[in-house]
Amino acid sequence: MRTTYIGMVVGCLMAISTWAQQSGTQSPPLEYIEILGHPPEVFTNCDNAQTQTEMNMCAQLRFQKADQELNAVYKQLIELVSKDDKMLVIEAQRQWIAYRDAHCKVYEKMYQGGSMLSMVIANCKETTTLSRINELKELIAERKLRQ
Repeated sequence: MRTTYIGMVVGCLMAISTWAQQSGTQSPPLEYIEILGHPPEVFTNCDNAQTQTEMNMCAQLRFQKADQELNAVYKQLIELVSKDDKMLVIEAQRQWIAYRDAHCKVYEKMYQGGSMLSMVIANCKETTTLSRINELKELIAERKLRQ
């Protein structure tokens, strides 16, 4: 009995080791780990997410990546505008965040209680954020043309 148990444990460990060495499984970039505060073993290859939990985490990671880019582009714009215009841009961004969150809350009602809820909300926020990034980039381009 003991030999069978040890054999099963060794077999499981070998299977896990083989799976971990497969080329398709990659650890996420370190910044993703820092964003969510989870150890690397919790993550999966987002290009091949299989479970709803993995898809939810990957959607959240994509949104957070877009949000980081938004913050970087927003800072670029703030540096380009005059002192007078700075307050306008800051207020517009605050209102845009309120809009994004309210807009994506509509999906919360539709998917309430479902396992996809967090993925759907993260996807909405990512899409809306990517659109805002493009708007801010256009403002930056126009500002640079006028200088």
